[in-house]
This record gives sequence, C-alpha cells and structure tokens, in this order.
Amino acid sequence: MSSPSHTGRRAAAASGGHDIELVPGRRELDPARANRLDKRWVTALAVLVPVLLVSFWQVAATARWIDVRFFPAPTQILADWRGLLDSGDYATHLGASAQRIALGYALGAAAGVLAGLLIGRARLVRKALEPTIVALYTVPKLAILPLLLLILGIGEASKLTLIAVTVFFIVLINTNGALEAVPTSHIEAGRSFGLDRIDMVRHIVLPAASPQIFVGLRIAAGMAVLALVGAEFVAAESGLGYLIWNSWNLGIPSYMYIGIVTISVLGVLANGLLRLAQRVCLPWDR
Repeated sequence: MSSPSHTGRRAAAASGGHDIELVPGRRELDPARANRLDKRWVTALAVLVPVLLVSFWQVAATARWIDVRFFPAPTQILADWRGLLDSGDYATHLGASAQRIALGYALGAAAGVLAGLLIGRARLVRKALEPTIVALYTVPKLAILPLLLLILGIGEASKLTLIAVTVFFIVLINTNGALEAVPTSHIEAGRSFGLDRIDMVRHIVLPAASPQIFVGLRIAAGMAVLALVGAEFVAAESGLGYLIWNSWNLGIPSYMYIGIVTISVLGVLANGLLRLAQRVCLPWDR
C-alpha cells in the first residue's frame, strides 16, 4: 500500500482497495499566483494579437502585397493622424462624437432601466405591452432617422434621439428579462420577512436582476456607437462618422482608418467603464 506524501490526498480506489495518491496541482497549491499568471497571459495575448496584425499590415504595404491606395501603411496612417492632431480637427471630431454618445446613451439607458423596472413588476402591463415593444425593437433604428430628421431637423436633437431610442429598447428588454428571471424563492423569502413593495425591489429584485441589466447596458453601448456613426454619416458636419464618410468622398483612406480605429477604442473604453461600474456596484457578482 502506498504512503501518501504530506501534500497529497488519499482516496480509496473503486476496485482492489488500493489507495490512490491525489497530488494537488499548481492552481490548488497557490490559487492567487495561478490567477495572476492567467491574467498576465490574457493581457499579453490581448496586446500581441493587434500588434501582429498591424505588423503584418505594415510588411504587406511595404512589400506592395496590397494596394496602398486603399490600405495605406500604418506608418502613413500614423503620420496623417499627427497632422489631424496638429490641425485640431481630430479633437473636434472626437469631442463631438463623445458628447453625442455620452448624452444619448445616458438618456436611453436611464429611461430603459426605469421603464423596465416599472413594466417588469406589473405582469399584466408587461404582457399587454410586450407585442408593441418587440415590434418597435425589431425596427432597424437607422430606418427611423429620416423621420427624426423630418421632425427634429438636422441638428443635435435628431442624433441624440436616435442614440437614445437605440439604447432604450435594448436596455428595456434586458431589464424586463432580468426581472422575469428573479427566482420565485427570493420573492417568497422577502415576503416572509414582511418586506413591502419598495423594500422588495431594493433588497431582493434589484440585487438579483442587476447582473443581467448590466449585460444589457454593455450591449447597448456597442449599439449606441453604431447608431452614432450612422447618424453622423448622414446628418452631421463633425464627428467620427462624418470624418469617415467625408474621407471616403475625398479619397483619403488614411483618415477613414483613423476614424474607424478611434471608434473601436471608444467602444472598448465604454465596455471597460461599464465592467468597472458593475464591479463597484455589484461586489457580490465578481
């Protein structure tokens, strides 16, 4: 019979009655260190993939494997970006888009969460409004941009409304779904403690539904960027969407890539901020 070491665990085999020595692995012996190594690997891969893609692009452009009229070298794009920075145009376009998406997203998200909480807690109202909500949600929001331009004009109101409406329906539906998914046992436990309707929402419903609500908020952030760019393509004289569209009209592809990359960075930052907010607001969901 084998004698287990001080680091192992001993279990009886299913047949033969022999002892099997189970030696813990690296993760079991030092889980904190293992988690740190995992995070380092994830960070390294997250940085390595775009670096490799850009490097290959640079080599392909230098070797003329690709048409540099449509795919200018990253070094050329970087030089043109510096020119935009020096002229102040880049800051103008970035500031306009950031302001629009921040305000439109805030309005749509706040309205979506509030409406979702009100509708989600009233079962009959939710069932009555569900067909209308689903029908409005499935309409591509860019399809209503001409109507918004007709009603609100070509100014900021139409663009903000488009972003807010896009965010509103995504957050509303996710909030409704989150409330429906709250386990009945949680509700019964709250009732057994004599919680009224307000305390039930504060202490039972919101904590249980908040993780899924934040998922909806993150999805809505990405869709808000799409709505922003679409609106700026058509009805703007500033912004990253306008920069991309105008650069296409003028035949300056490097400016197009500058706008595209900046929009991607904005999306990543927005998602990161929402994840941080979720960690701060929902410490139990880490």
